[in-house]
Amino acid sequence: MAGAKDGGLRRLSCDDNDKIARDWFADEVKALGCKYEVDKIGSQWATMEGENNDIPPIGVGSHLDSVQSGGKFDGPLGVFTGLEVLKVLKESGKKTYAPISVINWTNEEGARFPPGCMSSAVWSHQLSLDYALSCTDTADRTRTIGSELQRIGYAGPKDVSYKTNPLSAHFEIHIEQGTRLEEAGLDVGVVDGGQGMRWYDVSLRGVTRHTDTTAMAGRQDALVGASKAVLEVERIGKAYGGMATVSLFKSAPQNFCNIPAEVDFSFSMQHPDAAVLAAMTDEIEAFIRATAKQSGLEVKSYENVWTFEPFKFHDEAVQCVEHAAKENGFSYKKLISHTGHDSIYTNFVVPTAMVFTPCKDGISHSPLEYASPKDCSVGAQVVLGAVLKYDDMLRERHG
Repeated sequence: MAGAKDGGLRRLSCDDNDKIARDWFADEVKALGCKYEVDKIGSQWATMEGENNDIPPIGVGSHLDSVQSGGKFDGPLGVFTGLEVLKVLKESGKKTYAPISVINWTNEEGARFPPGCMSSAVWSHQLSLDYALSCTDTADRTRTIGSELQRIGYAGPKDVSYKTNPLSAHFEIHIEQGTRLEEAGLDVGVVDGGQGMRWYDVSLRGVTRHTDTTAMAGRQDALVGASKAVLEVERIGKAYGGMATVSLFKSAPQNFCNIPAEVDFSFSMQHPDAAVLAAMTDEIEAFIRATAKQSGLEVKSYENVWTFEPFKFHDEAVQCVEHAAKENGFSYKKLISHTGHDSIYTNFVVPTAMVFTPCKDGISHSPLEYASPKDCSVGAQVVLGAVLKYDDMLRERHG
C-alpha cells in the first residue's frame, strides 16, 4: 500500500491511497469467508458468523485513514488487530456464540473532511447522513466526501444506523498517543473514558491596504488580530491545565505589499472536566471578539464544528478488557483518552471500551510514530480476550 516518502502515511479519507487500503481490506476479509458489506458513508463491515446469528455482532473497529503527516499505527493498528482476531478464530476452529464484525470506519481523522469520527457519529445518530456527505475538503471546497466516495467506488448501499445495523458491543485498540504507559513500564492501558473536546472555525476580516504607505495607527490587520488569538489559545490551554491549539490557518492577500484583510483559522480545546472546558472556550471567544473590536476587525464567523463532552466507557466492556489483561498476566493501568476515536460514538448506543498500547515517546500523527511488534501483539491479545469474555456473557444471557 502507498505510503509517504518520509516513511509515514498520507492516506486522507477517500483519496486514492485510501481506496488502495480499502481494496486490500476487502480482499483480506473475503478470503476469510466473512460476509462483507459497505454502508452509505463508506464504512466497511466484515462479519464472521457465530452460533447465534440472531443477535447483533460484537464489533472490533478502527480506521485506515490518516492525517496529512501521519504514522502507520494510528488507526491501522485497530483494523489489523480486528483482522487478527478473525484469523485466530478461523485457524483455531473456535466458533463464537455471537457473530464478530470488524469495521473500517470512514473518515475518523477528519483531516480532509471535518469533523472527525464522521461515520461512527452518523451510525450512532449523533450526525445526520446528509450533513456528513455534504462536508467539504479543506483544500478544495468543490469536493464533498459524498462525491469522493462515489469517485473511489465506496458509496455503499448498507444503512448507516445502529438501529438497522446494530452491534452488541464495540472494542478498539489504539496507540496511546502519550507517554503514560511507556514511562510506567506497563504493557497495556485499559481505557475507561475520555476528556471533552471542542473544535472551532473562526473568520476575521479587516481592510487590505498598502504595507509601505499605511500608517501603523490606521491599520485593520486581520493577521495581527488572529496572531493574538493564537497566543491566547496556547495561554488558556496551559493556564487551565488542559490542551489548546490553533491548527488550520489561512490569510489573504498573500503578497509583500498588502496588509492581510482575511484570516481563517481553526482551534481545538480539550479538558477532562466539562465545567473547565466550558470556561476555556468561553474565555477564548470573549478574547477574540474583544480583540477584533479593539482592532477594527469583523468577526465574520465563529462556528463550533465539533463538541464532545467528557465521558465514561461502559463498565461491563471495561471489565472485559481488564479481565483479559489480568488473565494474560499483563501489567496495566486505567487511563482516559485525550482525543477522539470512533469508540466515543459507539459508546452512545452499545457497551464500548478501548485498549491502549505504548508508543515510542508518545508520538502520533507523525512519521516517527512507532509501537513495537511485542506491544502490538500484547494489545491484540487483550482485545481478543475482551471479545471472548463479552461473548461468554452473551452466551449466558441468550443461550
